Amino acid sequence: MYRIFDNISYEILNEGEKFEIAGIEYDSRKIRENFVFIAMTGNNVDGHDFIQKAIDSGAKMIVAEKRVNVSGYGNYEKVSFILIENVRKSLGIIASNYYNYPQNKLKIVGITGTNGKTTSSYILENILEKTARIGTTGNRILDEEFETVNTTPESLELIKLINESVKRGVEYFIMEVSSHALEIGRVNMLEFDSAIFTNLTQDHLDFHGTMENYFNAKRKIFSMLRKDGTGVINIDDGYGKRIVSEKSVNGTSELQDNIAGNKKGNKYISISVNDKTADLYGEIVKYTNDGMKIKIIHGNDEYILDVNLVGEYNLHNILGCVASALSLGTGMDKIVEKLEKMPSVPGRFETVKNNMNVRIVVDYAHTDDGLMNVGTTLKKITENRVVTIFGAGGDRDNKKRPKMAKAAAEFSDYIILTSDNPRTEDPMMILKEVESGLTEINFPKEKYVIIEDREQAIKYAVQEIIREGDSLLIAGKGHETYQIIGKEKRHFDDRETVKKHLI
Repeated sequence: MYRIFDNISYEILNEGEKFEIAGIEYDSRKIRENFVFIAMTGNNVDGHDFIQKAIDSGAKMIVAEKRVNVSGYGNYEKVSFILIENVRKSLGIIASNYYNYPQNKLKIVGITGTNGKTTSSYILENILEKTARIGTTGNRILDEEFETVNTTPESLELIKLINESVKRGVEYFIMEVSSHALEIGRVNMLEFDSAIFTNLTQDHLDFHGTMENYFNAKRKIFSMLRKDGTGVINIDDGYGKRIVSEKSVNGTSELQDNIAGNKKGNKYISISVNDKTADLYGEIVKYTNDGMKIKIIHGNDEYILDVNLVGEYNLHNILGCVASALSLGTGMDKIVEKLEKMPSVPGRFETVKNNMNVRIVVDYAHTDDGLMNVGTTLKKITENRVVTIFGAGGDRDNKKRPKMAKAAAEFSDYIILTSDNPRTEDPMMILKEVESGLTEINFPKEKYVIIEDREQAIKYAVQEIIREGDSLLIAGKGHETYQIIGKEKRHFDDRETVKKHLI
């Protein structure tokens, strides 16, 4: 039963009865007979407070990161108590040992960056076959959908999902890899066959503190490549360029140390829409009614194709996925065929049909860079005005709020500031911080309004502001079907709401 601790430093505080492990959980509510209970210290809940409940529910082993008073628990004599210094960082190894390392039985693609992870995961899912996809919009194994809480699940759930994927015959496991997951060790037990870096702009500084810390968390993914694995890097992004060019003490780039030419035999593929010397280059030929016509240059070969996506930022996403698919052995002709058949991505430049001759776009953009990408693209294809509705999430990085307003001002003819997911913050205080970005640049007061209630904001835009030839961008929530106000999660869908109020 101690096999689950292979390659982990641990101390036995109490040796209970021998038993065959029936399952592993860190949620005491899921504990059954002969389970192992993982007691972790979280931000809001301390698993050590539920040890007795776990024992009463049938747990025969407790894994703790605190030196608990073993004899203080009822029936402790029958229960093994194990002490591990950092349980969260070891959880993935424990789960891997228990499930016999399912991650080594398929190919894993990790996608990291501030923007583009979800879209990229959809694109790659459509290119490859026999896939599982894990990320912001949910978890999917072949054709079955599962809900998710985090962009990257806790390591135990992640290994369970990989194990289930293997059982179902999945060949490619595509996952969004958040900076949080990389920083706190949720993915420490994995190696990637392909890793994609999309871009890096300000976000999550409430967690990381500085952009440098944020960057260092993201770049960790390239040290986690499997033998012969491939890194894909967007060199149009400043941080992507840095990964490629930054020099270490011995004069070689860190990328070369970690990826190209090291003992693992790793390599990297650069992608660009600006630099024709990149390994994979792309450009927008023209925008179409359904998306855009693009050109991709790979070596001496040139490919022209139509895709159901718009914008230079999406061309970056496409190129990253093409590079990844190529590295995994898919031929270019097959890739092109799949891209031309690919449907639109939910909540990513998703259009809402209407009879007003207005382009209505719902998008997840929730950073200044994300807004700028979507907004400038929308501006290019809009006959008249661009009207933008957005806000900023509560209990998250507040430094980006005025920056988002400044970004919106770059492409918007009219702006409606409204609530996103305020969470436990005062919605109006959030909006005032957003508004400060507009006042700082002297954005005309007659060109924006604050409407706290998101439904009323959408109703006002649809029924009072937009007119023929305009575009309406509803940003921030995209695919989400809820709004978090206080600690309450309420049903709310931007797409449903705009349809409800269409004239």
